[in-house]
Amino acid sequence: MTLIRIFKTICFFLLLLVKAEGQTLQHPNIVIIMADDLGYGDFSSYGASKIKTPHIDALAARGIHFTDAHTASSLCSPSRYSIMTGRYSWRTSLKSGVLTWFAQPLIEPGRTTLASLLKRNGYYTACIGKWHLGFNWPLKDTLIEEPQKTVFNSWERTTQQYIDFSRPVTGGPLEKGFDYYFGIAASNNMIPFTFIENDQVLSAPVVPRTYVYDTDQPNAKAPEWDLEKMDQALTAKATGVIDKHFSKKTKKPLFLYFPTSAIHRPCLPTFTKGKSQAGLRGDMVVEFDWIVGEVVKALKRNKAFDNTLLIITSDNGAVPGDALVPLEKYRNDLGNKYYLPYFSNYEPHYQNPQGRGATQKGWLTYDHASSGPYRGFKSDAWEGGHRVPLIMYWSKKIKAGSVNHHMVCNTDLMATVAEVIGEPLKPGEGEDSYSYLASILNPAAKQVRSSMVLAAGGSGAYIVRQGGWKYIEGGNAAWGQTFYANGPFTKDFQLYDLEKDQAENHNLFAHLPEKAALLKSTLQQVQTKNHSESNQ
Repeated sequence: MTLIRIFKTICFFLLLLVKAEGQTLQHPNIVIIMADDLGYGDFSSYGASKIKTPHIDALAARGIHFTDAHTASSLCSPSRYSIMTGRYSWRTSLKSGVLTWFAQPLIEPGRTTLASLLKRNGYYTACIGKWHLGFNWPLKDTLIEEPQKTVFNSWERTTQQYIDFSRPVTGGPLEKGFDYYFGIAASNNMIPFTFIENDQVLSAPVVPRTYVYDTDQPNAKAPEWDLEKMDQALTAKATGVIDKHFSKKTKKPLFLYFPTSAIHRPCLPTFTKGKSQAGLRGDMVVEFDWIVGEVVKALKRNKAFDNTLLIITSDNGAVPGDALVPLEKYRNDLGNKYYLPYFSNYEPHYQNPQGRGATQKGWLTYDHASSGPYRGFKSDAWEGGHRVPLIMYWSKKIKAGSVNHHMVCNTDLMATVAEVIGEPLKPGEGEDSYSYLASILNPAAKQVRSSMVLAAGGSGAYIVRQGGWKYIEGGNAAWGQTFYANGPFTKDFQLYDLEKDQAENHNLFAHLPEKAALLKSTLQQVQTKNHSESNQ
């Protein structure tokens, strides 16, 4: 090879490198802030009058908010699986409920995730907050006879009997595409009460703790575990990741996935206590708004805000309000001495069970409808269980004040992000994901989805949406429609015309058998195949 040919070859590869680097620089930072158990009606930009969320409202005013956005399940573990994989969670072994305290990873080895997709495209990837997708917890070498299943499903016994907290915890975010992780294994009321950084538990749970809540577990905690300041600590970590990343003057864009602990109960607000008119839970929504504001400040001080696609959403629907169980059942318990003072300035208010945002026995709502105009709550097949807020901001890309009424699912974020970075999904990646980038950039664009198949997290009942019609598969799978109601507990097959009946008050299943059969056919088609058509 002559010197001229060698020189031309070198120049060609340099041009390719410059082009690739330029493409990387053009990729936006992507930040997802996902609340836990936050409902469609919790933001003031979505109609809340008892709660003010100015930071979130500002993003909605300068970006886009969706009115028909859904989670693939109405409970957290399966919903988080779907947002990470672009795949319906009911395709996994988890058909209902959530992962237990020491459950093994739900995301299959080798499956492409949102994080691994972005990492292979030059992103630095970080996860801060609640994971709840399982880990491989190391058992003590001395544990020989105790069956593993019993260990993983027992919280009554002290975790120190079984888990070796000095050894790495595997199968978590680092093995699912993240460069860095700091957070909690599951919900704030689930053991082990400790933090994990990357694959190492920071401190073993050895400090006795007070029983503070009706769904609490009386186990020890790590020294740094503080329920009241949980989200403040996580926010400091998230903003720290932003500061550190951009201080390096790196050319890599940032992907930050920030699933907060808020608004999951127990709701123990500190600096936001009394800032809403919707009780303790409402005050924690105010704290979530503060979290969003802190992330925005961090992006702005690093001059990264205008090149960031910022996404605000929830993992599933809301609970009705503040639970009365701690007040009624544990009034004389030691733990309640801790919890009761939080209610010192809150007056119980029972909302009409048949009214907007109906509240059932056992909950204080303060006239705040956490599910907005929709029926049901977290875990339900009804809209309140899975219809959630979705707000996006992307400077100069998204038209300010846009409102989009297209039906979208949280599985769709993977294909959407793939289109944002110009990386088509490969076969077997994000099988149930459809890009709605066109809808983000232009609300007048054609809707991508014609149907979707969700699952009620509590019962496992299938939910089919097709246009404005909704079908709920009844039978044995659809036991008690809600965790939070006196009734009705129903196993009925259900059919609703959401365009005329958004509150799902009129079951048309018996009156329109042909329409019900059509939606059932859609369910069967989706159940029996991983969709092979283009998801771009």
